[in-house]
Amino acid sequence: MSGRAAAKGARTRKAGRRFALRPLGPGARRWVFFGGFTLALLVGLPVAHALVGDVGAILLGTFALGFVLGRMTAGR
Repeated sequence: MSGRAAAKGARTRKAGRRFALRPLGPGARRWVFFGGFTLALLVGLPVAHALVGDVGAILLGTFALGFVLGRMTAGR
């Protein structure tokens, strides 16, 4: 193999590592969970309201909020 081909292979491997995701820490995981759950509620509550009405959407939202608060305040 020529020197150019070896150098080209080395560059492509190095570039692949540049965009590798690092593991998330506990603080970042908490915010990802909270953001994902908030987005799910913004989509899920109108869908629940359309499917089960006012009372059902309020009950589902209450249970979801209780779940999130329980997860956020749970002891480690």
